[in-house]
Amino acid sequence: MIKLIFKYGIIKTNFKEPIRFKSGIISPIYCNFRECSSHPDLMEMICEAFKEIIPKNINGIVGVATGAISHASLLALKMNLPSGYIRPDAKAKDYGLKNVIEGINVSGMDIVVIEDLVSTAGSVINNAKITQLAGAKSIYLSSIFSYDMKRSRKELSEANFTLQSLFTIKDVMPYLKVSLSAEDYEKLEDWVKDPEGWFGRHKLEFNFGFLTTLRRSTQNTNSIVCMGLDPVVEAMPQEYSQDGIVGAVRFYMRLIATMKTRGIIPGMFKPNDGFYAKHKNHLGKGCIGSETLHDLVRALTIDERIDSVAQMHIPVLSDAKRGDIGKSSQNYAEQYFVSNSHWQAITVSPFMGSDSVGPFISFCNPKDSKGVYILNKTSNSGSKDFQMLKMADGRFMYQHVSDKILEWANGRPGVGAVVGGNSLEELRTILAFYAGKNVPVLVPGVGAQGGSAKDVANVAREVGFELSLLRINSSSGLTHPWYKKPGDLIPPADECIEICINELSKLNQEVGEIR
Repeated sequence: MIKLIFKYGIIKTNFKEPIRFKSGIISPIYCNFRECSSHPDLMEMICEAFKEIIPKNINGIVGVATGAISHASLLALKMNLPSGYIRPDAKAKDYGLKNVIEGINVSGMDIVVIEDLVSTAGSVINNAKITQLAGAKSIYLSSIFSYDMKRSRKELSEANFTLQSLFTIKDVMPYLKVSLSAEDYEKLEDWVKDPEGWFGRHKLEFNFGFLTTLRRSTQNTNSIVCMGLDPVVEAMPQEYSQDGIVGAVRFYMRLIATMKTRGIIPGMFKPNDGFYAKHKNHLGKGCIGSETLHDLVRALTIDERIDSVAQMHIPVLSDAKRGDIGKSSQNYAEQYFVSNSHWQAITVSPFMGSDSVGPFISFCNPKDSKGVYILNKTSNSGSKDFQMLKMADGRFMYQHVSDKILEWANGRPGVGAVVGGNSLEELRTILAFYAGKNVPVLVPGVGAQGGSAKDVANVAREVGFELSLLRINSSSGLTHPWYKKPGDLIPPADECIEICINELSKLNQEVGEIR
């Protein structure tokens, strides 16, 4: 049977682009037993194997949707037993008889619940409980294949169920050892020992575009802080403010160069276009601010004056919040990602929908490696006008935006979300929704707007969100914390730089250990 399964490619491995299980576990091995139905000889063999291990007292068979339905039906036919299946996601129909279990009344029966494969055992346990609640007298669990994870054994034991599989991961390892390279087989052995921790140990070996950029940045800087570079010229030390926006950017470059020398540097930079676009040249013509922003971005990515922080894979995000009709969005996307390719990411508004967002997220792939952060739940006071509206299903509008962002992120590594850090309740809801799904999140609203970097990081830990894909933004708190209002005393430049570096160090300490 195992030979046929390999012959027909039912079991596959991929060490370049590992897949994510529904449980969130990322794996280099994947089994698709739905393909068995294309091979009658294999289906026959699986049925015969089930007949050998199923207890004689069984008088009904239930298949778990959708992968095990065909196996359960064929097995029931072979054994002359009634069969049925549990509806996908265990949801009853909202019409007709509103059944959860279709095709069979399990009340008072001895039932075998058939699953195609078992990873963490959550699905098969849930379906067994449904069968139990429907009145089954006894329940026996069986599957074609099991990854035989420690977690699944624990979950089954705590739920008081036992599982018997036709074969497990350990049975197929000798076949894989013959077909895989020594390096890949070693990685697979490592996965078998600890499936849940495997990706964390190997994630930097894979090219997931912008996601890999973020992970490398986290590793190289040991920081998930995003530094907002939003110049307030009058807040700069006098020797820099006298030169206007050009002087402000010179201060930034000196500050960042010093940060790198000290080994205290953020995990991302985020200039906001609006803080630059208003500045004209000395004749009142031309946008010297935009030109200066371009120079700053080049400096962050290729300039030796700050020892090229790009070598540390630190992404530079344009906080432009673009979002227009399709053709205009295409032009903007090319402006940021083609004409000025030093930008690694951009913020985008989702309000005009997929044709507006589409041109930007088309760059979210391993080749272009760009990131697109879509406004999800923002930190400004006016966000309640739309984002907190209750929809017909009782959920808030921002949750429906989360659904759409996840849809757009499917197959596009680098599609992310902007989620304000000033409301931990909404933040927890959204981070829990994105946890394990490779959606990077930018969190503004920390510092001056009332949020805490420590609280944000702890919420992420609580819900299992990968910290290396999180960026907690601070702007004025990292570039001019001494300035609150016109007339405030501005320290000398050297002292300002020390204050900024100390503030970044404090934020990194607040976040704590990053794994």
